[in-house]
Amino acid sequence: MSHHPVHYELFTRRTPQSSWVLEMASETRDQVIQTADDMLKEGRAAVRVTKEVLDPETGEYSSVTVLEKGTSAPQKKVKLAPATDSICSSPQDLYHAHAREKVARLLEDWLRLQSVTAFELLHRPDLAEKLEASGSELLHVTQKLSVPESHETGQDLHELMRRWSGLFDRACTRLIQDGRKNLFPEMTPENALDLIDRLHDNPDRAYIFGGAVAAVLKPHRRPLAKLETLLIYASLIHAWLEAHATREWALRIIEMPVMELFASRASLNDLMGEETDLGSAMILMTRLAAGREVALIGRADARVARLMPPLTGVLGGYNDLIQAGCMPNLSYQISKRLMQELKNPRRLKPNDAMAEIETLRVLALCLTAAGRDESQRDDITEAFAERSKKLVSADFVTSLLADAETPAEEADRLIWLCENMVGAANKRQAARWLTQIVSGDKFERHMRESSQSIAQRLLALAQMQGRVTAAALIDQDGQAISERLGAIGSQIATDVKLLAHILRGSASPVQKFSMLLSFASGQSAPLGALSEQAKTEVMKMMRDPAMRSGLSAQPQILATLKPMMQAAGVLAA
Repeated sequence: MSHHPVHYELFTRRTPQSSWVLEMASETRDQVIQTADDMLKEGRAAVRVTKEVLDPETGEYSSVTVLEKGTSAPQKKVKLAPATDSICSSPQDLYHAHAREKVARLLEDWLRLQSVTAFELLHRPDLAEKLEASGSELLHVTQKLSVPESHETGQDLHELMRRWSGLFDRACTRLIQDGRKNLFPEMTPENALDLIDRLHDNPDRAYIFGGAVAAVLKPHRRPLAKLETLLIYASLIHAWLEAHATREWALRIIEMPVMELFASRASLNDLMGEETDLGSAMILMTRLAAGREVALIGRADARVARLMPPLTGVLGGYNDLIQAGCMPNLSYQISKRLMQELKNPRRLKPNDAMAEIETLRVLALCLTAAGRDESQRDDITEAFAERSKKLVSADFVTSLLADAETPAEEADRLIWLCENMVGAANKRQAARWLTQIVSGDKFERHMRESSQSIAQRLLALAQMQGRVTAAALIDQDGQAISERLGAIGSQIATDVKLLAHILRGSASPVQKFSMLLSFASGQSAPLGALSEQAKTEVMKMMRDPAMRSGLSAQPQILATLKPMMQAAGVLAA
């Protein structure tokens, strides 16, 4: 009986995710297994011992696992392609919405250089010829598509590049040949409706009409000029649809380049045709994307009505089409563009920090109300949280407080900042800025020595405290600020012995009761030591039979005081 050469190999993993590493090889089985057990005790995540048998005829080893212990490697999740990421196999597939988005993204620089959109590229033979002649552009696109697909699917890279290259060649050839055949008719405002009628039953009507639309855009390079041209035709078709509802497909075709223009990297000023700051431009775009919601909120919020003016000109025309339901996807596309702009590092109002906070508040109200679904609303919240980070930066806070005249005004502005923060981390940072102000000696000294009357100062502190509570700061942050405001209010009252003056004053018992109650409830003074002292005095007065009978005899005054009594906790709700 012949014996083939045999040895044993020990492999280990340092972590469950790491690869197997060869630690030793020996002809002694027991020694290798003992070493494996020792290494497992020393902290190795897993060990494996294999028996290696040499075949003298082939010179190759056959391997058998003798021992395997420890933590198994986690199974890798299978990566699935997105449901919307369909594979393009024919030139016609490039005209689908998802494919056009990819074309716009992969050829972004080339399209910007030509001042065209992906829709125009896919419908203009002259652009196809120019792109085909460039050579390198299509090669780069082929590589950008093939390399990740090869990694994802394991397919041969060169085969994928040949497939994509062939698809692009066929698409360009088809478009160029159709242009030479004069397949795309010339369209004018006068013959547009007749053209739509003629193409209605044509199976390639979207492709042919798209070519006619792209041709009318050819003379224009500026985004606004293209939007004006498309609005002319969209308005014509919209007015015509009342009698020809089945021709709505033509509006869907025109909506495609309109959406691409609003999604492009062109600045909002280019789209509007006027120079303005980013905040004003986003206000107009929000009015366009969420016109119905803006109108509803504007009825209840004067700030929204003031900052959201009616749209005129080209934007007004598209707003009318959106409200009429003629361009159902355009508002969603504009909302996506606004989310991108919110993540832009540029200031909304470079020269007015207070106006920037106000603008951001109005944008948040309107865009959140216009969110189509939970996913879109989550995206909106994320975008506003990202923008809020910029508002709690040192540079922004410095500009916010730059022209504040008093420490009280600084605190007021920082409370306004806290009220408009999105995201827990941003709220906490805003609270830290506010804490620095209200905890400082400068703020305390101003509130105690101000030329304002005591009643005005206490009322200002109470209002600040109420706004801090309503801002929903992190518990300990909001509580610490409220306690500080309450302590300053108590010091102001102590400085002048306010409660003693009220109790010894010449006012009627009901007037004294009303004044003390307003302190106890936090309406005329901040909650804290002062409100607790006032509450104690109120309870004493309520035990006086004369006071109870006096209040009972004046039901109108009692009805006015009841809410404060409930807020102060001296009367059951």
